[in-house]
Amino acid sequence: EKYATIPVDYLYNNKTKLFTAKLNVNENVECTNNNHTHNICTNNEVLNLPECKEMIVFVSHNSCTDRHKELKLDVPP
Repeated sequence: EKYATIPVDYLYNNKTKLFTAKLNVNENVECTNNNHTHNICTNNEVLNLPECKEMIVFVSHNSCTDRHKELKLDVPP
């Protein structure tokens, strides 16, 4: 499976006090979750996450018709 395991790096912004979850994939992907049906990824990043936030995102690529990959984001404190 192409997106079976997606490593995620969490980057902290000292100015905003929020995290960015960077999805380490080779191609641009789209992400949605239960609260947003539109793409919430920008350049394979989910922006403005507060600390200790848990979020399930569904990752897909526009060339795929397969089911979305479910990915749990667990933002550090």
